[in-house]
Amino acid sequence: MKVRRIRAGGWQVLAVCTDRGDCPLLEFLAGLEGGVAKDGRRMLKLLDRVAGHGPPRNTEISHQLGPGLWEFIQGRLRILRFYDEGKLVICSHGFVKKSRKTPAAELEKAQTAQRRYLAAKQHGNLEVEG
Repeated sequence: MKVRRIRAGGWQVLAVCTDRGDCPLLEFLAGLEGGVAKDGRRMLKLLDRVAGHGPPRNTEISHQLGPGLWEFIQGRLRILRFYDEGKLVICSHGFVKKSRKTPAAELEKAQTAQRRYLAAKQHGNLEVEG
């Protein structure tokens, strides 16, 4: 499994990639237009702060969704993530939230990414790019 380093500092922020090496999170952020493009720029600044100082404790921009699964929040944008040892934040994907509750499909996508990541790590098949 490939992950791409998207920010580094005291913490590393990684994004899960497809088997082909594409990075859905970066493609999502780059493709934002209109009103959510501003939220995308704010999200990138948040990721910079996370790399430098660790995940925020402010529940308005970061909170836990379930066991081992968290989200970053900027306006309507969400990035789902999980942690690994060694000050690693692994982002599964991003989406525009359209309702009050996080859609089950988005949670499942992040949980699948987490399972794939942990299995690849356990089997020594984890490749970090960037």
